[in-house]
Amino acid sequence: MKPKSINSLMKYLRDYKHINISGSSDKLKLSNIGYYHGYKGYRYIFNPQKQINFKNFDELIGIYNFDTKVKALFYPWVMFIETAIKNYVLQSVVEFAKSENFNIIYNEVLDNYKQFENKERKNVDCERKKNALKSRNELRSWIYGKLATKFKDGHKIANHFLLNDRPVPIWAIFELLTLGEFGHFVKCINIKVRKDISTRIGIRHSDDSDSTLTEKFIFILKELRNAIAHNDVVFDTRFRVSKIKENVLSSISNDTLISDVTFKTITDYLIFVVYLLKKFGVSRTELNTLVNEFDKAVTLLKGSIDTSTFNQIIYTNNRSKIRMLKMYISKRP
Repeated sequence: MKPKSINSLMKYLRDYKHINISGSSDKLKLSNIGYYHGYKGYRYIFNPQKQINFKNFDELIGIYNFDTKVKALFYPWVMFIETAIKNYVLQSVVEFAKSENFNIIYNEVLDNYKQFENKERKNVDCERKKNALKSRNELRSWIYGKLATKFKDGHKIANHFLLNDRPVPIWAIFELLTLGEFGHFVKCINIKVRKDISTRIGIRHSDDSDSTLTEKFIFILKELRNAIAHNDVVFDTRFRVSKIKENVLSSISNDTLISDVTFKTITDYLIFVVYLLKKFGVSRTELNTLVNEFDKAVTLLKGSIDTSTFNQIIYTNNRSKIRMLKMYISKRP
């Protein structure tokens, strides 16, 4: 298929998608944001079966602007949370292992498989132990492979330690891991250390009896972070791949007193981000600023698209959720 010029794309949107787009202003907007962001990425809500019936190009631009604003609001805070979680995990791991050496940590801390060793229930736990050992071995392979690759590429951290024949400390390894790999690291940590991490973060033990919430939070954060970092569409949470576990939902709801948190709307990701930021001691002023800026973006979106489309993106319970979120922010830790 022959590539379309901007004029051809505008004609295509008019003739085949029945979108009113014309003039130099629309042409400039489409030129700046491109065809994917200008139409392809915003033509549906969550899945291609839920097509948006755009009449004017300004409606599409309204959704694009909302999506861009949300990413800009979330990005610095998502990075803040990633750094904070890594540091809380690092503190617990080093304290329990009494070492920064990965080999010692591997033996003393990354032994979650042992919780499935029960002579009386050996047959019941055998498969789970096998899976835990598989994850542990994969993690070690990832880390050694990552160090080899980074060293080959001349990465300054890997070079600094390996060229001087020194073991790479765990804090440096954390800098090399992707968020997904880091999530698997936490998954391999034994329950005693996981409980300590959970306590440091401020997660209520009644919500985290098996101490797996930190790991689950990391994987939720990973999906959001990757979508933002790669400038993918986020307004309809289509980046959500993993099923959100019930104890994640109950933990957030129990703390914030906000019901019906499902992660099917971007408002719920705002709640998730604020929930974690408050755990990490971010000030009420900063949290209220984040929520207010999100609320302004929602108001602008509402004014730029029809009510039916708006209610499919921002659910009708949004106002009550924002009100409850502000009440949660105002509570003392």
